Formats: sequence, structure tokens, C-alpha cells
Amino acid sequence: MKKEPLTLRTQTMLLSASIVLVALLLFGLFSAFQQASLTREQLADKVRISASHLQDHPVVVSALEADETTDELIRLTEAIREENEFLYIVVMDTDQKRYTHPVEDRIGEPFVGGDADLVFEGESYISEAVGFLGPSVRAFEPVYSQTDVLIGAVSVGISTDAINEAEAQAILTSLAGASGSLLIGMIGAYFLSNRIKKQLHGLEPQQIARLVNEREAILEAAGEGVIAINEEGKIIAINGAATTFLKATNHENSVEGKKINEVWPELKLEDVMEQREGSYDVVYQRSDLEAVVTKVPIFYQDLCIGALATFREKNQLDDIMKRLSGVETYAKSLRSETHEFMNKLHIISAMVETESYSELQDYIENLSLRYQQKKNSQLPEEVGKLVSDKSLAQFLARKTSVLEEQGINVLFQSGTPWPKLSSQLIDAWITIIGNTMDNAAEASLNHRETYIIVTIKQVGGVLRYVIEDNGKGFTPTQERQSTKNGDHGYGLENVRKEVSRFRGTIDLLSREGKGTIITIHIPIGT
Repeated sequence: MKKEPLTLRTQTMLLSASIVLVALLLFGLFSAFQQASLTREQLADKVRISASHLQDHPVVVSALEADETTDELIRLTEAIREENEFLYIVVMDTDQKRYTHPVEDRIGEPFVGGDADLVFEGESYISEAVGFLGPSVRAFEPVYSQTDVLIGAVSVGISTDAINEAEAQAILTSLAGASGSLLIGMIGAYFLSNRIKKQLHGLEPQQIARLVNEREAILEAAGEGVIAINEEGKIIAINGAATTFLKATNHENSVEGKKINEVWPELKLEDVMEQREGSYDVVYQRSDLEAVVTKVPIFYQDLCIGALATFREKNQLDDIMKRLSGVETYAKSLRSETHEFMNKLHIISAMVETESYSELQDYIENLSLRYQQKKNSQLPEEVGKLVSDKSLAQFLARKTSVLEEQGINVLFQSGTPWPKLSSQLIDAWITIIGNTMDNAAEASLNHRETYIIVTIKQVGGVLRYVIEDNGKGFTPTQERQSTKNGDHGYGLENVRKEVSRFRGTIDLLSREGKGTIITIHIPIGT
């Protein structure tokens, strides 16, 4: 079972939360340890300051000078110790004998810790050692008499456990602040994801990707050229057909993102946005080709945000119209024959019902005679020798009849006749023969003693078709395009497509003012 992808909201929240979490974690840890270090320094400074205040206190100096402890000294040190939550405050003489201590039994005993020697050399410092009350951070300050003689020292200590607790509290405070920031970040990510999704019309990333792929597929599937521009006149979409057309008209570079006026200025697509209305099936020239173009503005919420142009080459449409015209003529001929045949059946039916058998016999004999005459007229002997397929032969006969009515002599040359062909190949040959004979006829218009020579034969498993006329001929440029006057033209693109579809070959020889010879070969087995 395919796993469902995460929604955009979930992805946004996870990404935002991850970024905020990592940032806050790094900042929180750094801040916490900085705060812990600062807390330790502040507590150390606190014991040092308290010790420095006591070293000059008259009660302390008097007790050391008198070489005895006093109740006043004990009350003073205990009051300061309890107020500041110190572990101890010890006043000692130069022999390290205690004058004060939180535990009264320890008064008069030597100071414990092994770190008091330097203070009796006149130094002030902070150290960390284990005393009677446990591990502590302790400050030492020397005490001088009024005559500036070293007479003792003051040591103020704070429990290491108390420092650790203060550090832990500082870390917890920093982490709590980071957690609050993370919560705020998550809430912000939630609203941000909602805003992004609203801007994307509620679509998920995979849906957007699918829409883009579908749009590209639709554009490429279209047979027409498609060009779309935005409100700045820049090309934002173009399909393969349009790219091929532009390359055929000497524009080799990529055009997406460029101004339409730089790529195809004659199109004037930006005018559609200004006028806010389209134009349909208008012929535009580009280089030596013409295109039939439809242009429409693109609207979004009553705002014109761009324009779209769809187009096809004019010679392609001319070929299609010519092909449709041939098919329409063929269909009309079939409908006419069907109608005529039904009329004859009605007459025969009426004669049978009235038992006019003698008239019926004469009528049928007359029909038979007329059919033979018509058959001999529409399907000349030379045409019957060319192809075995009667539908193709009938088409040739009709085409020949039409051309001869126009005053064009049609001559046939035959060899081994064409065999029965598939329906697809027959359709292709109808297109090829119809287009080439029409082109030959058009090229021969307004010429005296015009003729067309058609050669149809089979050579070694290949169908050979040659058509020659003594018309006006054409240049290589004219071969690729339709002329601009009326519906006449030299376009052979449709013929080439059919020949290529059946893996055939086409050779063309034409001299302007002399005539044209077209030779086509298509294998029988295709």
C-alpha cells in the first residue's frame, strides 16, 4: 500500500519546528551554561565581598587583637551568614584557630581544608576545598591590626551543593524560556502554513506538481502551436508545435521568458490585453511562412493577466481543406449514385406490382445497356489495367473525367497492374493521387495544349506512381508553401506525410515554366 505523503501544513510545521528547535537548543544550551557560569561567579563574588567587608570590621579586629572570641563577634558573623545563606563564616588568628563557626563546638579548633596558608602571607583569594561542613567555595581575606600588623584572617564559604542548585535553576530557567519560544514558533508555523496553503488555493505540493505535469502534457499534445504571455508581455508557456514553427522561421534560441515583441513582433499579442478582446483565424506572416492565428485575452477575477495565441501553418490547413474537398466530392458522387439506384428500384417495384412485365424487361435491358456504356465511359480500358482495386480505379476514372472536362488531356502509361491493397493504403493513394493531380491541373491552368501523363505500375514488390505535367513548374521555395492567390498552391506536405507513413520515397523534378515530374514509390507490404 502506497504511503500517503505528508500534507503541506504538516511539512511546514515540522520544518519550522525543526529549525526553531535546533536554533533554540543550541542557543538554550549556550545560554544555560553561560548563565550557570555567571551564577557561580556571582556567588563567588558574593562570598569574597562579604569576607572583604568583615576584614575591616571593628568587632573582628578587636576580637583578634584581644585574642579571644566574643558574643558580639559570633552574633555578627551568624547574622551575615544566615542573611546570605552562606555555609560558614570563620574568623581565625594566625595560628588558624577558629574564633567563630556555625557549630559552637568547633570554635577554638584549627581551621580545616588545607587552603588557608596563603592568606597569612597577606593574599586575598578564592578556593574550593572540603571542610568540616563539606565541600564549599570559600573566600579568604587577611585581617590587620590598627598598626597594620597581620593578626588573623576571615574565611566565608558557600556550599558547592548550593552553587550546583543555583546553576541547575539557571539552566532550567533558560530551557523554560526556550520551550516557550518553541511553542510560539509552532503557533507561528501553523498560521504560516495556513497562509501558504490559502495562497496555493488549498493544493498540496504533489497536486501542484501533477497540475504542472498535466499542463505540460496537454500543451505538447495539442497539434496547434500555443504561446501564452503574462501581463508584462513575457512568454510563460510555449509548446513543441510553436517551438518547431519558430525554429522553421529562423528563431533557434529558447524563447520562454522573453518578450513576445522580440520573438514575433508581427503577432502583436500584447494588443489583445489592451483591447480586452480576441481575434479569430487571422493570417499572420512570419519569415516565409504564414500562420492562421487565434488570439484571446486571459482573465482572472475580471483582471486581464495575459494573452493566449493558438495557430497552425496556413499550408497545413490548405492541405486539409483540399483533402476534405476530395473526400466530399467522392461522398457526393456515392450519394448521387445511391439516390439514382433507389429511384430505379422504385420503378422496378412499381412495374412488378402492376404486372407490367413486358415494360419491365425493356426497362432492365435499357438499364443494362446504359450501365455498360457508363462503365466503358468512367472506367476506360487503360485505367482498368492500372489497378486491381475497383474503388481506386473508379476514383482515377472520375478524377480523369473532371480534368478532361477542364480541357486537360490525361494520358496513362501502364505496366504490371497494382494488386488488391489494404483500405489504409487505398486511402493514402487517394490522398496522394488526388493532391498531385490537382496540383498538376492547377499548374496547367491558362496553358495551351496542356497534358498530364500518369504512370502506374508495380516494380519488384513496389508500387510506382509517376505524374508529369507541362505546367508552369515551381521553385524549391514554392514547393514548401501555398501561393497567396485563392486556393491554388503547390503544397506537397500532405503527400510527403502519406509517403513517409508507409515508408515510401518521393522524388520531385521541376523547372519553372517547363513543368514538373513527381515520382513516388511505396512498398506493397506496408
